[in-house]
Order: sequence, then C-alpha cells, then structure tokens
Amino acid sequence: MKCPACGSEIADGQDICPACHANLAATRVMPKLTGSWCPSCGALVPAGQQVCPSCGMPVDTTGATRVADELERRRAEELRAERERTSTLPRIESAIPSEPNPHSESAYGRERLPHTKVFALAAIASLLVVGGAALAIAHPWDPNLTDTRATTPADTSQAGFPGTVERLAGQDRGTASATSVLSADEATFQSLTSSYEALADLSARADELEQRLDEKGTSGTADERSQGEQDALQLQLDVSNEATTIAGIDTQTTGTYADQKANVSTLASWLRNRVDAIYEAWKLSTESDNPTAEKDKIMKPMVGNRTSDGSEAYVNLFKKNYDAWKPEQR
Repeated sequence: MKCPACGSEIADGQDICPACHANLAATRVMPKLTGSWCPSCGALVPAGQQVCPSCGMPVDTTGATRVADELERRRAEELRAERERTSTLPRIESAIPSEPNPHSESAYGRERLPHTKVFALAAIASLLVVGGAALAIAHPWDPNLTDTRATTPADTSQAGFPGTVERLAGQDRGTASATSVLSADEATFQSLTSSYEALADLSARADELEQRLDEKGTSGTADERSQGEQDALQLQLDVSNEATTIAGIDTQTTGTYADQKANVSTLASWLRNRVDAIYEAWKLSTESDNPTAEKDKIMKPMVGNRTSDGSEAYVNLFKKNYDAWKPEQR
C-alpha cells in the first residue's frame, strides 16, 4: 500500500512508514476484489460465473479479465514512474565549461593564444610608456630644469655685500673662484677708487675748458663760444652724476672707509663748484652780443676760483688734497 503522508510504497501490515515515520495504525488495507463487473448493471460478478447474479445478464469474463489486467498494468507503471520521480535526483549541468584537452588541436584551443599583432602592440606600448617616463624625468631639452643651484640675482646689501649677487661662486662647481664675490669692504674700496680716478679725468676736462674760456670766451666766434657752453654743460652733468655715485657708496655697514668716502666726496664738491662757475661764464659769453666789451661781466663767475693768492680757490684746494686723499685699502 501507499503511505497517506508521503506517498511511499510500503508493505501491508506495517504501522509505521519507513520513509516519513508516519503512524499507519488507523490505515487499513482493503482486500482486492476478484472477478469482473457486469456491463449491464455494474454489479460484481464472481470469477468463473457467466451470468450476473444481480440482473441475470450474460457476462464476458474474458474481456473483463483483460480490462482488469490492463488496469493492473497501468497501476504498476504509474507506481514505478512515481517511485522514479521521488527517489531520483535531477542531473545538474555546470555553467563552467570543462577544461579543453591540451592534446586537442581544435580551432578553439588555437584561438585562445594571443596573436602576433597583440604581442607587437603590447611591446610598442611598453616602449612608449617607459621612454616617456624617462624623458619626463631626465628633461634632455632643458638640462637646467633640475639644477638646484641659486642663479636668481639677490640683493645682499643687508648681509654685508652691497649690490646684487648674480650667482653664488660656491655653487658653480669650480667654474668661478671664491674671490669672485667681494666682501663689503672690498666693494667699498673699489667704488671709492673708481670715483677717485674719475674725478681726476673730470678735473683735467675742467682745466681744458677754463683755458678755452680765457682764449675764446671773449674773443671767439659765436660757434666757438656756443660749443664751449655745450661742453661746459656736459661736464657739469658728469661731475654731478659722479658726486651722486660717491654719495651712494655704502660705508655704514662696516664703517671701515667712512673717512675716506668723506674725503672723496669733498673733492667732488670742490670740482663741482669750479665747473659750475666755468659753465656760468661760458653761458654769459654765449648770451653776449659784444663779449670783448663785456669781458669783466663774463669773467665775473671765475673770481671765486681766482683769488689774489690762490689759497682758497676750488681748483687749488682740489689739486692740493687730491694725492693726499687717495683711498687706501684696509
């Protein structure tokens, strides 16, 4: 019989289902009736009888037997099919393809290998990446890009080095000596010496202009007197610029050459006063219509440079102290 709980086929007379352990004590197996059914009234006709005991109609027991056998066969097939459905697990196909046979020469196996073009493109891409990285690091087009040396001009006047230093000598890797950067005192001495020598040249030009003034200032042509005025004006500007340069020389940082700067500055002041007088005389000469008749007026600015004994004249003061006040290195 079949278990009413799980449908498993069990032997007759068992009280417990061996599959689901259901209690079968209240279940009874109905005895299987033998015989056939009357086709007229449907009553059960015992086996071996040819006439229905209910309606008296004749019964073909052979056909009934065949029908019963067919029904029995169908029940057996249904039972077997049911047993197969409940006891057999379905087969599950894997979604992962099986590993191909390494010894197989199928087209699929050959297609899994990268083509030659793929290898070539990969090699070219690697060269481009590595080469680009090397160029980005090396910068062959700008060798000074990674140079850490100081090359920007810097004002070092507050550190004892007047002026601007273009490049530190210690970072030039032997291309410049350590003496290429001057100390404050060395720079001051060189500036004072340069201005001292420039004053000598300017004084010589003043001597030449004063001599021309004596010769052409009152008797020369208009062109000669005009040229003398222009030369005197240019000399006046040059002396004034040099005096400004001397005033800008730094001696306060160390104070070593302060007294020598004062001496050179005094020489420049005397020379400027002398040149101013020379220019004023040339200017009066150019403006005069009759310089010969106005000689005293033209030469009046020169009176201060030409005292009776010459002791206090600017030209004499300059020449008397020039050699004594020559800058000396300390």
